[in-house]
Amino acid sequence: MRRKLRENRGVTLVEMLCCVLILILLGLMLHTGIVMAAKSYRKMIAESETQLLLSTIVDALADDLRYAREIVTEEEEDSETGGKRLVSYNSDSYGLAARLEIDEEGQIAAGGRKLLPAGVYANGAYEVRGMEIFYDGTCFIMDLEAGEKDGVISAKTRIAVRCLNRKK
Repeated sequence: MRRKLRENRGVTLVEMLCCVLILILLGLMLHTGIVMAAKSYRKMIAESETQLLLSTIVDALADDLRYAREIVTEEEEDSETGGKRLVSYNSDSYGLAARLEIDEEGQIAAGGRKLLPAGVYANGAYEVRGMEIFYDGTCFIMDLEAGEKDGVISAKTRIAVRCLNRKK
């Protein structure tokens, strides 16, 4: 019995290589899982930030458009919404003949002033990609699209806001 134990002094080279190979494979699987989880997390954060940006913009625009006065629209009526495209309006917040537009930074400006601070856009990480506002005589119909500045994630929304000052 003692002679048998003296002959088995450790693991062979093949057994050691098999153990190392198994540990490498487990490490690769763990790394792949972590990378996929991080990518999924970043995507979820971007989607929720985009939705939050849209919600904040809609709230700010709705508050301002609800009390718009002296609304100026284009002559041509939009076939889809039944309204005319908004050109300008008088606003308590942005002055006379305020025009809503997307500036070079992808932020909404009204009457030459930014609608929201840069922090709402995550300091340039997100932008407004599209904005159309129509007025049918009683309601504003807003179509907005926002997304990542350097990414593919975006969100769209359409909302109607009743104008309480119906004078044109």
